[in-house]
Amino acid sequence: MHVRKLLFLLAAFWSLNTLNAQDIHFSQYNMSPMTLNPANIGAFEGTVRIGGIYRGQWASVIGNKGQFKTPSLWVDAPIITGFRKRDWVGVGLVFFSDKAGAGGLTHTAAKLGASYHLALDKKGNAYLTIGAQYGQAGRRLDPDALRFEEGFLNPTPTGGYNSGAQVDFLNATEAKSDWSDIDGGVTLRAKLNKRMDMSIGYAMYHIGRGRYGLVTSGGGGGGGTSTGTSSSSDEIARRSVVTGLFNIKINDKLSVGPSFMYQTMSGADEISLQALGSYVFNKEKDIDLNFGLGYRLTGGDAVYPMLGARYKTLRVGLAYDVNVSDLNSVSNYRGGFEIAANYIVKIYKPAKVKTKVLCPRF
Repeated sequence: MHVRKLLFLLAAFWSLNTLNAQDIHFSQYNMSPMTLNPANIGAFEGTVRIGGIYRGQWASVIGNKGQFKTPSLWVDAPIITGFRKRDWVGVGLVFFSDKAGAGGLTHTAAKLGASYHLALDKKGNAYLTIGAQYGQAGRRLDPDALRFEEGFLNPTPTGGYNSGAQVDFLNATEAKSDWSDIDGGVTLRAKLNKRMDMSIGYAMYHIGRGRYGLVTSGGGGGGGTSTGTSSSSDEIARRSVVTGLFNIKINDKLSVGPSFMYQTMSGADEISLQALGSYVFNKEKDIDLNFGLGYRLTGGDAVYPMLGARYKTLRVGLAYDVNVSDLNSVSNYRGGFEIAANYIVKIYKPAKVKTKVLCPRF
């Protein structure tokens, strides 16, 4: 059983020399608007939108205890009218933490963003939105949780693993790095007719390319403390994301929303296609049921069914990755799961109506 897990980990890390090993990654990408495109900030009708998404991966395969997990929380709001009557400004805050592996390699970030929604026509049927976000990001690693060849070849007197014998390749800052992060994006949203609307967008993440290296530039000796070395100058690569969403109303009960996402980072590409349907379950209580299927094309990685529901301004979603790549020989088609939710708060001031007294004429 241990050999099976080891083979799976080796195969997984070899195959995950792709985008999702370098940056955060969600199958339900439309349920995480600020990690998809900063121009999505404030792109809704309401007062405040609050949401979160959680992804866990490989737990059913290698029995890890939260070694691969990605939680994210966000809030955004359209706050003020823009330079013109139909324009508006949105602001938002997003936080995420991506943990991978037994060494606890963790990528965290907290970012504040803003967007400007520019109406392209007098009726407000088309909008061009520009958004950006700025914040602090960091990576952490627990050196004590790592195991290397030297520690097994030179065991302790009691025969245990000798952490003092391993080669120290981590930097002197206890395997951590922090940097300032800048993201930007643009979207075009338009109502094509009474039954169809669309949205296309482009975003770039890590524009400033902060330094995130955890490895020393000159290696090091054993003993757990680097001497005579300096932190590496590795810069995090920029990530480009292209998205498209089309909402089509088939009839009064059924709507479909095909979408796509393409992203690339350090030469690693990912293409995802989705088709999500929405069925009006109870019109009086404003309840919709959502269902669909997604497929990650790159490498034939996974097929993921999606289920969800909308009750008024509350929306929830579930997804499960069915692994169909070459890893399925050890994964038994089991991959990752996601749960997501968002809620739009609507607070409107009641209209002030001045009472008028009509005096009849005689």
